[in-house]
Amino acid sequence: MPRTLKRTFYICLFFFVFICGLVFFLKNDQVMTFNYLAGSVELPLSILLLSSLCIGILLGIMALLPLLVNLKREKSRLEKQIKLTEKEVNNLRIIPVKDTH
Repeated sequence: MPRTLKRTFYICLFFFVFICGLVFFLKNDQVMTFNYLAGSVELPLSILLLSSLCIGILLGIMALLPLLVNLKREKSRLEKQIKLTEKEVNNLRIIPVKDTH
């Protein structure tokens, strides 16, 4: 996909998501009481839902973080192994072949 077409697609997608979020925010302006351990606070429903979504995203990222670190470590280990193998193959190509006949 050409670069300008890709950029245009992302800009259109951003505005679509932004407008959907704005409509969602304007339609859900009811005030709800949020009770937590230290007290309670009254917030609009859309803010409560948005904060719940953000907390869920952060918890998901934190849950995936150990897996990503392990995969990155394995990738670097495999890249080192590839470099060593390529070096060994290049060294074997340099060695002259002795004819046994």
